[in-house]
Amino acid sequence: MMGFDWGAVFANSSDKVLGGAVGGLVVALLGGVARYVMGWYRAGKYQDADFHIAATIYTLLEPGNSDHAKGLAAGKTHVQELLWLGREVPLSTFLTNPYVLREASTAMGKARGAGILLGTMPERAERPFLKKLLGHHNTIPDTDLVRLFKDRVGRETDGRVQGISPPTHEHYPGSPHRRVIRAMFVADSQLRDTLPERAMVYFRHEGEEHRYDTIQTITRDYRQHPERYDRCRAYF
Repeated sequence: MMGFDWGAVFANSSDKVLGGAVGGLVVALLGGVARYVMGWYRAGKYQDADFHIAATIYTLLEPGNSDHAKGLAAGKTHVQELLWLGREVPLSTFLTNPYVLREASTAMGKARGAGILLGTMPERAERPFLKKLLGHHNTIPDTDLVRLFKDRVGRETDGRVQGISPPTHEHYPGSPHRRVIRAMFVADSQLRDTLPERAMVYFRHEGEEHRYDTIQTITRDYRQHPERYDRCRAYF
């Protein structure tokens, strides 16, 4: 009876195991590289969509504040401050209904300028979208920054701040914005007051002046058509 060559069997099996392990490692590495490259591409094209609540205030420049020195030297009187009221979430997580998500994405694609999204999607999609948007204001944390914003724009007797929070997708020529929907919160006091003259506002970074245009557009539109914003009145 011939002897069984267990060595050959083990050698053959180990080759297969090693080959499978190496193959799996190569596939994993290639998959990781592919995801990285796709992420790089999508980031450059501003394709990944997110959602957050934004606010804006215009603060008087202070002579003793080193952060305001450039604005004062340029003859400005106010500085524009951009605030996030809470965390950013992926739009697909925020809008879990595929139909609503698709209609919101379509509306974003058609947006121009200030990109106010009210009335740009079917009622069947806008209604649940605005309901989710208003509900998200309940997640705004009680941080120093949020308290600062409330103090600046004025609180109600119950400590809350009230205003409108229309959904926007800013899309200005020559200033590519990543695909994000902002619930642009504008307090009642800001709707009543007049913004500082644009020429007197210090913008820290290039492109930030578009936020001034957005707030100005929202404020003017609200004053002419306040009923249009009834369903996006918010407080926190």
